[in-house]
Amino acid sequence: MRKLPVFRSVGEVFSGVTRHYFQLLVAAWPAAILIAIGVALYVWAYGEAGFGELVVLMQSGASPEEIAAAAEAMDQAAMGPTYIAATVLLLLASAVAAVRWHRFVLIGEHSGMLLRREDFRYIWTFIKVMLLYFLLILFGAFLVIGLQTLSGESMKAGNAGVVGFLEMAAAVLIVVGYLFALGVLLRMMLALPEVSVGGRGKVFSILSASEGNTWRMLGYGLVIALAYGLIALGLALVLSLLAAVLGGGALLTVLIAAAGLGAYFYFLMLQITSLSVAYREIVGLPGGHEGEATVAEPSPGL
Repeated sequence: MRKLPVFRSVGEVFSGVTRHYFQLLVAAWPAAILIAIGVALYVWAYGEAGFGELVVLMQSGASPEEIAAAAEAMDQAAMGPTYIAATVLLLLASAVAAVRWHRFVLIGEHSGMLLRREDFRYIWTFIKVMLLYFLLILFGAFLVIGLQTLSGESMKAGNAGVVGFLEMAAAVLIVVGYLFALGVLLRMMLALPEVSVGGRGKVFSILSASEGNTWRMLGYGLVIALAYGLIALGLALVLSLLAAVLGGGALLTVLIAAAGLGAYFYFLMLQITSLSVAYREIVGLPGGHEGEATVAEPSPGL
């Protein structure tokens, strides 16, 4: 049973993404094309739904109520085939970017086709994972409801001590159960990097292979989220200082937009790379390589 080396893996994820940030962007070039098409379709859908008329209405000094009603009508009118196609393209773009990043980290692939079979298998695997996670949460909810029902029956019987115990048990179950379910979700999501490199992506097989790593995966995810939060806070402070120095203007707007977009992609890369590294450390390297995965140094693709 292989255990995830949490802190060394966290360090590898941040160092890898930081050093290869622009290479990862280039590797996801097919996703950029799909995003551009999707955004263009959104613009077309809202243009046909009356966005221009809404702008004219806003410039005419109409009341907030009239503007809100027009905006709501525009949103409803835009929800047509073009809008749906744009949404599907953006969802596909997310999978395409994730597959390219997984392949970059795990097998060192720097480029690829516009679309791959793995892109669609990635989406299907993600849907399976989320369905299983929903069922797990539903099971936990039934347990809590059962404890609350017992608590109600004990209250009717006048067993105050039992009621207090059951309420405490329900509170503990909610907190611990949610954290446990989140750890299981992260373990199930290891099927995503597997399917990205041509594996079968069987969720139950991944759960079996990652047995004993639930709390490690939870801690791994929380440490990465906390570290990124500190980085984002530092970036926000720097931008605040720049705002104080520049005093506003177009330059500041461009800097804030560029920093926000860059930070957004950095966070996405951290998420994908963290799954890749965890998959390599727990399940093993792709292609049937079952030797000990490196922990102090990144794999050849990272």
